[in-house]
Parts: sequence; C-alpha cells; structure tokens
Amino acid sequence: MGILAAEASRLVSDGLLVSLLVLAVLLGVGSAAFLVMRSPSFWSDLAKEIASKAWPQIKQVLTKRMTPEEEAEMRREQRAGRGDEWLRKWHRRKG
Repeated sequence: MGILAAEASRLVSDGLLVSLLVLAVLLGVGSAAFLVMRSPSFWSDLAKEIASKAWPQIKQVLTKRMTPEEEAEMRREQRAGRGDEWLRKWHRRKG
C-alpha cells in the first residue's frame, strides 16, 4: 500500500508543478502585454533595433553552406556512423 500512496503523491505533486508553471507563463505573458499596451512605440522601436543588430548573425547562420568536398566527407562519415560528431565539429569550425 505504501508504493501506491507514493505513486499517488507523485502524480499530485507533478500536477501541481505543471499548474504552477502554466500560471507563471500566463502571468508573464499578461505582464508583457500590459507593458506593450502601455508604451507600444518603445517596444516596436526596441524590436526593430534588436532585429537590425541580430540580422547579420542570423543571416550568417541561415546561409552557411558546405563545399562539395565537405559534403562528400560528411556523407562518408555518416555511412561510417560518425555523421553527428562530424557535423558538430563542422559547425564549430565554420561558426
């Protein structure tokens, strides 16, 4: 009977944890909405500034390509079962 009680207690505490997390997220979203409604021009200007500063980095990540030689090497490594490791090293090298 003790195992059943422990399992029931765990389920109740997990449900409580999820409920608290959902409540925290909703509170955060509500607070953010309040701040945006209070001064929308500030937040739109801030978003534009952040986007303009971040765009070069985002563009670099999105347009990163492999040379044909690198792609052939990656395919060989994938066939050998080491593709994920090779790809991680390639991203570190190119990043």
